[in-house]
Amino acid sequence: MTDSYDYVIVGGGTAGCIVAGRLSEDPGVTVLLLEAGAAHRTAETPDEVLDVKSVPMRGHAAEFDPSLDWGLIARTRDGAGISVPQGRVIGGGSAINGAISLRGATADYEEWVGFGNPEWSWEKCLPTFVSMENDPEPGDFHGHEGPIPLTRATDDELAPIQAAFIESAVAIGTPYVRDLNTPDVHGVGPVPMTRIGDRRVSTAESYLEAARDRENLTVRGAALVERVLFEGTRAIGVRLVDGAEIRAGEVIVSAGAILSPALLQRSGIGPAALLSSLGISTIVDLPVGDNLGDHFNVPLMAQPKPGVWEPGQYGLQTALRFSTEAQPGALDGQLTTFTYLNTKTTSDGTRGLAGEGGEDVEYVGGIGCVLNKPRSLGTVRITTTDAATLPDVRPNYLDREVDRDAIREIVRLGWKVFTTPPMSDLFFAPIGMDAETIADDAALDAAIASKTASGYHFTGTCLMALRGNEGVVDERGLVHGVSGLRVVDASIIPTTPAANSQLTTMMVAERIAGMIRAGEK
Repeated sequence: MTDSYDYVIVGGGTAGCIVAGRLSEDPGVTVLLLEAGAAHRTAETPDEVLDVKSVPMRGHAAEFDPSLDWGLIARTRDGAGISVPQGRVIGGGSAINGAISLRGATADYEEWVGFGNPEWSWEKCLPTFVSMENDPEPGDFHGHEGPIPLTRATDDELAPIQAAFIESAVAIGTPYVRDLNTPDVHGVGPVPMTRIGDRRVSTAESYLEAARDRENLTVRGAALVERVLFEGTRAIGVRLVDGAEIRAGEVIVSAGAILSPALLQRSGIGPAALLSSLGISTIVDLPVGDNLGDHFNVPLMAQPKPGVWEPGQYGLQTALRFSTEAQPGALDGQLTTFTYLNTKTTSDGTRGLAGEGGEDVEYVGGIGCVLNKPRSLGTVRITTTDAATLPDVRPNYLDREVDRDAIREIVRLGWKVFTTPPMSDLFFAPIGMDAETIADDAALDAAIASKTASGYHFTGTCLMALRGNEGVVDERGLVHGVSGLRVVDASIIPTTPAANSQLTTMMVAERIAGMIRAGEK
């Protein structure tokens, strides 16, 4: 007998866990959450996932579990491979990422409104941020009773490299800011992180764990979805790769900005020419997989001097946020400090945040120079109907002149901080970068092009916008041109927020879950 549920959610990642947790609060509906990776309970979570001091990803940890990661390799325009960790485990990226939780700029949400989404202004999104958060910082802009714990490092918790980064940034004139989630604040300080003590708190814990004891919620791991099933233009369920079919009153796709568009394309929702080339019948012709945004990152890395780093230190704790002259007021620049990156796990020819460590350097630390408001857009395209084959991902970094101008400013500020005491005193010479290159525009542009890596913050590939404005979904996540199908994750975010995308993705999931609960279908 085919299983049937009111809601089938595809993807138990950052957004999917929130949607499942919230929808199952209504005992009158049945909810199925499907996760392609492991779907363990919190008590069974691997130690490396719980330990927020380290990042259990390729390129970050000396040892990592590849089963937790999809192993995605994105491609530059000239074909170079970029390693982009993507969580394949309950909780998704929130289970294995750096736990940084920043809100973005208030102007981000006005851009969203401009795509035809009046429900997504800053004034309407802020109450959701507040309701989600359990943040000890005082003030009306913070919540203190929500499910998401936010913790900032105290001075005595800071790893030496992290403390030195703040001191060097202040030494060159950057204001110290304790609360980097103050709206539109510029400065340097500790980042809010989704953690309790040294434990990373994913949405699998903060939203899903308590819900899993509800009789109306079912969670299945190792469940890879082949396609969404339709009767005409109405979604009626999903088919798994093992051939099992599950019926649904509504299908909610929450597989992330890479795998959500891939699933829609395999299901007949996407660019008609692409689908036809793969023998897929087009149900509705939509620009699924376009509008790919990402916070790209240019690493400035060096080997720490003996005694500076030791196991057990935090890998990520601080950041500097500012606006470049290329995009005044956009809060488009961010410097993120890395205590530890492992060079050996990206030595297969792909590029990563560890930069050019070389065979003689086991680990590096330094500064990630991040463009937080990229305007260059890429694509996601399936190359086969096989769900186990990852799509072709082309971020198209540095396509726009404004991005090239902005990242040049960001790298130069990063270099200034990195080469100012006390931070400069903790490292040997930077690897693959020098003062002469920094000073020369052409040389710096070439270095940036050769070093640019992903910030792991893909957005936009199922664009939330009016259909006539290249939209894939409306402002409630409903897919244009069909019924019974919704997308709720980072893929619907119209323009990349000027901050690490985790907290914004959580807010999107929380808001749309509320819309569904309120009957806005």
